[in-house]
Amino acid sequence: MLPGAVANLGGFGIRLDPRHGFPFRGISFSDQEFSASARISHGIGYGVRRNVLHSLLVERASERGVSFYWGARVTGFDAGGAFVDGAYLPCKWLVGADGQNSSVGKWASLSSKRPRLSRFGFSRHYSVRPWTDLVELHWGPGCQMFVTPTAGDEVCVALLSHDPRLRIDRALIHFPEVAKHLNSSRPRAAELGSVTALGRPRGEVRGNVALVGDASFSVDGIAGLGLNLSFQQAILLAEAFAREDLNYYDLAHRKLSRAPWRMTRLLLLMDQSMWVRRKVLRLFAHKPAMFSELMSAHMAQAANETLDTREILDLGWQVLRA
Repeated sequence: MLPGAVANLGGFGIRLDPRHGFPFRGISFSDQEFSASARISHGIGYGVRRNVLHSLLVERASERGVSFYWGARVTGFDAGGAFVDGAYLPCKWLVGADGQNSSVGKWASLSSKRPRLSRFGFSRHYSVRPWTDLVELHWGPGCQMFVTPTAGDEVCVALLSHDPRLRIDRALIHFPEVAKHLNSSRPRAAELGSVTALGRPRGEVRGNVALVGDASFSVDGIAGLGLNLSFQQAILLAEAFAREDLNYYDLAHRKLSRAPWRMTRLLLLMDQSMWVRRKVLRLFAHKPAMFSELMSAHMAQAANETLDTREILDLGWQVLRA
């Protein structure tokens, strides 16, 4: 969880501390030739297991009076509500927070036919003491490997690639530094997989229906922004409810997603082109201040720290000259 997501959780009344995960102080990019790292200048990030975060969110929502229908089957929708386990539940607003293949989005004719760019992700936790307080992003041929500390005796290793058959154990040959640290460790759980994508629906709002989270805008896992965006969207949606104006959410959502879309496209371009990746990593290694500024904007440490079109073009020009 990047600093922006941690701050948003605090606004919801959920305060993270080392009991919940491992605080990290920055991020690093590296391949076989170059390495660059950036420290977080404001706030703190946390490596947190998904089940821990889920429990914290459910507990807080329950405190605020939210009712949960665990295991319920939703069979349909209309403009006034949803059919849940054979019963009709009326509602003023209908929110689709049901992921990339949103049923609500399909019913409201908001979903696009397919994600714009999709890849495959796999993750596994290992019993090993974290060797750094950074989130490490290692670049390999057609894939990336992330290492995130999640406890004082545990790290999470995640792999992203275009190959659905590539798994972490086989991919480690491309990441000798990670393999060296994991050599004497043991996996704590089975390897989990999912599809990660960069894509957006036809729209986020129609009538009294709104989409939020991956249903409204999915970013490839390489960006690490999914939770941060979801929390910010939820805040904007709550403001729209208070105003009784979903157009407010629609406009704010579009503005919110511009910078993450540009940054994710840049990172995916580095994945697709070894030439571009080497140029970018060489530039970051030689100009660490630039890398720190870019990561500061990426981690959304302040509302005004976003990359505009001019800055993206300037970065592109410097990459070409690197």
